[in-house]
Amino acid sequence: MRHEIHVAGHAFRLRPVADADAAYIVDLRGRAGQYVNRGAVDVEQQRAWLDRYFARADDFYFVVERLDARTREGIIGLYHIGDRKAEWGRFVLEPCSVAAVEAALLIYRLAFDVLSLHEVFCRTLVANAKVLAFHDSCGLVRLSDCVTIEHDGRPAMAVEHRLERDRWPEVRERLDRLATRVARNLAPKEASRRR
Repeated sequence: MRHEIHVAGHAFRLRPVADADAAYIVDLRGRAGQYVNRGAVDVEQQRAWLDRYFARADDFYFVVERLDARTREGIIGLYHIGDRKAEWGRFVLEPCSVAAVEAALLIYRLAFDVLSLHEVFCRTLVANAKVLAFHDSCGLVRLSDCVTIEHDGRPAMAVEHRLERDRWPEVRERLDRLATRVARNLAPKEASRRR
């Protein structure tokens, strides 16, 4: 969906994906590793995907940016919005980025504070232990049964995590505390780099 929603945090922000981001998305996803769907293989395919995305009303796709330099750190989306719930994913960050915690915080702020949703869920491949641990550490509820998703055109087993509105204040506090710490750690490095 074409929208003008920007969600800013301590060191990062989410800004709407634009046509001009097509080459970046192809490059980033191509470097992302085995747990990310390959998606478009060239800029032309990515632009066609973006055209279809812009026509959907239940889908918000963002670029994760540094607040200070407006450099792209990754991508993230909130989609399949309906019945006061949504899925979040399409989450890919640059390899050395420290934006994970704040990007998660911002996507949840969008879901609960901006769009007034009641539930957000995400699905992660069973083999992706690092991301599963990340969602666990955020305080999300892991469903006991695995779900089947499509990964690169094939069925794959995944774990579903959920966050419901009543638990959002607790999770928000935890993520905000961590995001504040990351932002503080970034500030001195930037100051010393400018000297």
